[in-house]
Amino acid sequence: MSSQRRDEEVLRRVLEVEAAKVEVRPDALGAIRARTARRSRWLPFGAIAFTAATATAATLVVVALAARPTPNHTAPDPGAVTAPATTPSPTPAASAPPTSAPAAPPPTRSSPSSGTGITSLAVYYVGEDRGQPRLYREFHRLPAGSSPADKVRAAVTEMLAQESAEDPDYTSAWPSGTGVLGVSVDGSAATVDLTAAPPDDLAAQQLTWTVAAVLGGDPRVSLRHDGRDVRTVRKAAALDTLGALWLIEPQHGATVARTFEVHAAGAVFEATARLTVRKGRTVVTEETLTLSAGAPARGEARITLTLAPGTHVLELYALSAADGSVQHLDDHTVTVR
Repeated sequence: MSSQRRDEEVLRRVLEVEAAKVEVRPDALGAIRARTARRSRWLPFGAIAFTAATATAATLVVVALAARPTPNHTAPDPGAVTAPATTPSPTPAASAPPTSAPAAPPPTRSSPSSGTGITSLAVYYVGEDRGQPRLYREFHRLPAGSSPADKVRAAVTEMLAQESAEDPDYTSAWPSGTGVLGVSVDGSAATVDLTAAPPDDLAAQQLTWTVAAVLGGDPRVSLRHDGRDVRTVRKAAALDTLGALWLIEPQHGATVARTFEVHAAGAVFEATARLTVRKGRTVVTEETLTLSAGAPARGEARITLTLAPGTHVLELYALSAADGSVQHLDDHTVTVR
């Protein structure tokens, strides 16, 4: 055995020993399945997967599953804004959302003004990952002005709105009724004045990551409560703050074409994740995704699916190295046209 292979084997054994120390609740899998079973839009029996040899009969079932990591093997910036740019929106009908994005939110969440366009902005919410609260991101199409301060105000206002998340598994760490009093941006620093102070560090991070998604990088965010300085916050480490796995696209509630791309990201052991597609209670397909980087870095992967029309649930998760149990589940329900 070469020296390089021997070193790799030693490293693999060390990682396996550390992974075995992870404690998994005995009822974790049952709790995940119970949560998944609550999806009200599941249908009874659906499509049946078939192989490439029968791909010419593609009108009924899955025909293509092509997993591939992104060409750039550097870890993606989880705060980067990758959604479509701002488009003018003089009337509600002038800028319809793309089929892979959720519908525009009700206008009561943010009042448009002269010069306002519809902008796709990243908004962070709180979800549960192995019993721990973690941040998850959605892109929302919101009315916002062209300045960074206008966009920060729109994204934070949406974040604070109760039940504004498209995914019902996500929520906000902020108390109900919290509003935005003012926002100012000076280069890589932002000041956000709210009607309430952050109740805990998680709420402060939810706001900070949302602001950072607008400004980029790791801005300094000064929090104020009714005009009084509260604290200054920077983004905490992604590994300790974000959900281990994200389904980025399609988002929960999206309507997609029969052939569409699934975009996943996360930080998991050996960069290995699983994707299960269900129609009703029927498993349509199960695939292994290899992310472009493994934990502690965050990697990405994309896979192209062709599904029969109907409602499908996409489940992204990892399997425990210790006992094979499901971990880090993030699931989205989508409608295939």
